[in-house]
Amino acid sequence: MTHQTTVAILGAGSMAEALIGGIAKTNGGKAPHITVLNANNRKRLNQLHAAYGVHAAQSYEEAVKGKDVIVLAIKPHNVQEVADSLVSLLDPQKQLVISVAAGIKLETLESWLPADTAVIRAMPNTSARVLASATTLSIGTYATEWQLAFAKTLFSSIGTVTVVDEQQMDAATGIAGSGPAYIYYVAEAMLNAAIAEGLSPAEARALINQTIGGAAKQLSNSSKSPKDLYKEIMSPNGTTEAAIAHLDHSSAQELFQQAIHQAVKRSAAIGASFERDPIHKHQ
Repeated sequence: MTHQTTVAILGAGSMAEALIGGIAKTNGGKAPHITVLNANNRKRLNQLHAAYGVHAAQSYEEAVKGKDVIVLAIKPHNVQEVADSLVSLLDPQKQLVISVAAGIKLETLESWLPADTAVIRAMPNTSARVLASATTLSIGTYATEWQLAFAKTLFSSIGTVTVVDEQQMDAATGIAGSGPAYIYYVAEAMLNAAIAEGLSPAEARALINQTIGGAAKQLSNSSKSPKDLYKEIMSPNGTTEAAIAHLDHSSAQELFQQAIHQAVKRSAAIGASFERDPIHKHQ
């Protein structure tokens, strides 16, 4: 992203701040080229302004007028209302709309916005705060390759980017969008176990943080499968073998797969609930 590029972020929740914070870290800690609008919480906007130097807008018109990119960092149930507020303000020939709202399909977004609006669907995760998001992108009907390249550059500032066909976005949401929460859930279980076994919370946290970080680095740096990597740690009648045997006996992997499938199903259901007949498309 160049310094000439202006971005409006509509929404000021955790995902918006993750994106703002990640971008700011690549720009000396501040992001004055970003305008943020959060209609319901002025205090929150002031906090983001103080932390990152973003411009806090007072209205949709102020937020989006003349901006190169508009990011919809809002909850899915709010997207249609916001889109309706943008219809008279957007210039489809000049502006790109990026949605990070889970589940809502490109076709639906395009039907809510002015005809021929360039739309890209993105699913980052909250590891954007530490420039380590795994973001997936899908390109809409009217978005150009240049606009896709721009979106890739934007989200590359906060981690990695993978471009997928839209039919894969629900799976990507279940894996990467929700993924950090699964790791934190496992970390919580490890922390509780460590404390129950006599370690102090501080000792346990330090050990767990390094263990998870080290394992992630191994996964990134090795061509071996996850199974190969954990098998390497398992010696006959050893501690790791005892732990993995218990997990297998409890069908832990199957439970995890079922949990992820629930996330994927929920993403698809959100999208289906917002589908609209094409006759409602703005002209």
